[in-house]
Formats: sequence, C-alpha cells, structure tokens
Amino acid sequence: MAELFPIEELLGFWVYRMQTQGTALLGRRLRLAGYDITPEQFGVLARLREDQGMNQRQLGEKTLKDRHNVTRILNLLERRGYIERRPDITDKRIYRIFMTESGRDLQEKLTPIVTSHLDQLLDGLSPEELRTMRAILEHIVGNIEKGMSRA
Repeated sequence: MAELFPIEELLGFWVYRMQTQGTALLGRRLRLAGYDITPEQFGVLARLREDQGMNQRQLGEKTLKDRHNVTRILNLLERRGYIERRPDITDKRIYRIFMTESGRDLQEKLTPIVTSHLDQLLDGLSPEELRTMRAILEHIVGNIEKGMSRA
C-alpha cells in the first residue's frame, strides 16, 4: 500500500490554494472598488480584448472554461451591455463575440485594480524567479497534456 503524506507537501495543493485564494481576494477588491463583476468575467473581457470575434468554443478554450460556464458568463456580460454576439458570416449557427464600447471602458477601468492585485501577489519575487516558476509550470502542464492524450 502506498504511504500517505501530508497534503501540504503536494505541489497541486499550493497551486490550487494560490488560485482559489488569489481569485477570492481579487473578487473582494473589485467589489470594494464598486464593481459588480467577478474575476472570471474580467478574464473573459481581457481575453476578448486580445482577440475580438472569437466564437464561444474558442473563448472557452482560451479561458479554460467549459461550455456551460462560458455560456453563463457571456449571457451575463451581454445583459449588462459589455459584449455582443454577432452571427458568423459563413456559418449562421456560430456567433462571434465582440466587446462593446461599454465593455472596453469597464475593462480599462478594472485593469489598474487587477495589475495592482497581481503586483501584490508577486511581491518579493525576482524576474528570474518568475521566469523559472513559469517554465516549471509550463513543463508540468505539458506533462499533463501528454498524459491526457494517452489516456
């Protein structure tokens, strides 16, 4: 039988804790600044700013969200006037997603809050440490993706 060890020794535990606590803290900061938007919704807007006109499937892949979560987020952002869906020119079953002027304005207002948040999270880490951490995490993700293709 495999020997058990404390969960705190698992790298995944710390990555998960960093993600969940960091996201919760950003959510609080956005609310305290008077914005009714979640970090996940901000992430969708930020991704759309990089690449306007993606379809919903592409947006889900780029934001690492499943179809149901992307649909829920897009419906809310659309109701608030931050995005619009336009039919694809060649395939009317597909909708392309675009930020509205209101969405761009909101994303610009939120960017300093998010940047400050990220600066605080990374405080005390050197550029070299950040490059190393990213390289290690990219390597692990690559191993996971190899494993998923074999499973």
